[in-house]
Amino acid sequence: MKYILRLWFVILGIIIIWLYFIFISPKIFNNQIVTIPNVLNLNEERTIATLTENNVKFKIAYIENDEEVTLRTIPYAGTTIKADNVITVYIGKRMPEKYHSYLGLLYNDVIDQINIMCEKNGLNLKIEYEEVENYISGIIIKESLTDGDVLNQNSELCLTISVNTDSFLMPDLVGMSIDEAIELLKDYNVKINLIYYQTPIDSNLVIFQSTQANTLVNKNNPYELDLYISKGLAMGTIVKVDDFITVIQNLGYDMEIIYVKSNIEVNNLVAFEVQKLYDINVTKYILWITE
Repeated sequence: MKYILRLWFVILGIIIIWLYFIFISPKIFNNQIVTIPNVLNLNEERTIATLTENNVKFKIAYIENDEEVTLRTIPYAGTTIKADNVITVYIGKRMPEKYHSYLGLLYNDVIDQINIMCEKNGLNLKIEYEEVENYISGIIIKESLTDGDVLNQNSELCLTISVNTDSFLMPDLVGMSIDEAIELLKDYNVKINLIYYQTPIDSNLVIFQSTQANTLVNKNNPYELDLYISKGLAMGTIVKVDDFITVIQNLGYDMEIIYVKSNIEVNNLVAFEVQKLYDINVTKYILWITE
């Protein structure tokens, strides 16, 4: 009898505890209110500790940022919420940088960018050279990383640079003085043929080149490079205007056309004036043309 009574007490206790957790406890704790603490600019570890101490449930979302600190919470700090609500904490994260290909670029043009990237990401830079025929010297023709690769600390970036002693890239000579152009080409052993034209451009300027800029050219080539040189134009000379308007436009000069009545053939240049605005580095040609 004594044991049966104890058994009933145990069963009754279990029933009471079960009723408490099912019906009573949720009503008490679901109504508990908490206040979201201010965790802005705290690192992830301190943020988690602060929210835990204040009984705030949370989930973390990472945002790319240079500083790895808490950027904001949703809802914001100071908001009161129910204890079972979950807030979102946005924490800055330095995302791994990805490699951007330098293939086909002149190494000297991008060397500063490459050095900064390697220093920032702890990359070991290795340079190799390879003799080629279809590139000028100094072009990046191979790289050990591919475009989009994640940059990891202490990994190696190997760049292969072209070496070509037999070819060069034709420079843009238009607008240079003839002396500058010849000086630039003297090491390439190119045969140069000078052709002079009367134009309203300053004398001794290159106005056209037969081999276009950025063309790959073999040194000691058997053909000649024709350079068309301006020898100026005497005031009062009457000439057809279309040719040297094209020249002026190709050189990037500003131009103003003034039409004048005349009994001579239309579309002839009868006079011109050159205005040089040195403060804004502009050369302007004013042309008087028959109509």
